[in-house]
Amino acid sequence: MPTSRWIAAAALAALLAPVAARADYHIRSPNEIDEGELELEHNGAVSFDRSPANSNLQSYTAEIGYGVNSWWHPEIELDFDRAPGPGQPTNADAVVWENTFSLTDPGEYWADLGLYFEYGASAVGHASDSTLFGPLIEKDIGHTTETLNLLLGKNIGPNQENHGFDLSYAVQSRYNLWRSFSPAVEIYGDAGQIDRIGKFQDQQFLIGPVAVGGFLLGRLGQLKYETGYLFGATRASANGTVRWKLELEIPI
Repeated sequence: MPTSRWIAAAALAALLAPVAARADYHIRSPNEIDEGELELEHNGAVSFDRSPANSNLQSYTAEIGYGVNSWWHPEIELDFDRAPGPGQPTNADAVVWENTFSLTDPGEYWADLGLYFEYGASAVGHASDSTLFGPLIEKDIGHTTETLNLLLGKNIGPNQENHGFDLSYAVQSRYNLWRSFSPAVEIYGDAGQIDRIGKFQDQQFLIGPVAVGGFLLGRLGQLKYETGYLFGATRASANGTVRWKLELEIPI
């Protein structure tokens, strides 16, 4: 394995570690890095709940990224969020610098490994900046691909609501059926601050079916999509959340 991958990832970790995870329904793979490829991406999520105060939480992103080489993919993302409840506006929330590192070649070890780092600069005057980082683990088992993201989030700067590290996780189990459509099950959880993790019912935990696929567009590359419905399994989660993703990959 090229040592430069580990050096670059460790250097970025050193920069970010001294610095609240965002609600982000997005599975990140260590194997989705294509050198010389431009990516235009949109993610969205809308929640539904019996309580109006917890319903209609909305999150949207617009991203642009580029495969610098075979193991580093940086992106710039603009976040838009809408607070739950009636009559809330949708506002630009943050500008985020994302970095995905692939640390192993596919099939080189027992699992494919990567690292993810992001720094979010708040666009809201009273809110703090944030960072999010952690390992990406993926393994093919038969016709399925199993992906796990384990992430630590921390607020930095003034006006911090929480001063500890927040632990979140995301899991996808995908059955690789066709290029245009593969069924999957996803789990998203947020355990809270690692120094005071509470009861499971007080943590965010969502699970549900997702469709994943893509279509070749000739010289334009390919268009990928993901869409699904996540059921809230705890009292701290919205009853349901619709999430989607569109990504245009253009070879340069």
